[in-house]
Amino acid sequence: MNGHCRCGPFRVNMMPQGVIKPYILKLLSERPMHGFEIMQEIFDRSKGLWRPSTAAVYPALSQLERGGFIKKVDTDENLPEKAKKEYKITEKGKEALSSFSDFKKDWAENLNSMKDFF
Repeated sequence: MNGHCRCGPFRVNMMPQGVIKPYILKLLSERPMHGFEIMQEIFDRSKGLWRPSTAAVYPALSQLERGGFIKKVDTDENLPEKAKKEYKITEKGKEALSSFSDFKKDWAENLNSMKDFF
């Protein structure tokens, strides 16, 4: 589905811009992951509602890494080059993630208020 809904002739983005970064931090707080694993985990946890593209995930990973929220770690040297790098959350990332529950609450309240609009 790729995070979009077909509503008549319109294609509506189901996920607000910017949500991918806190979601990535949340996933990496559970365990280190490769970029593809992150995409698959989001797809699985959203029950197929959202499959972020590489064009969304990898720039977000780069920005989070430049900001010091995550870092790359080497994995098994026998793996293919692309699979050798996992991302791991840093202490700065964990601190940033502490406000994630506030974000989820605000987001849920805003989505809930929109249901009466339609």
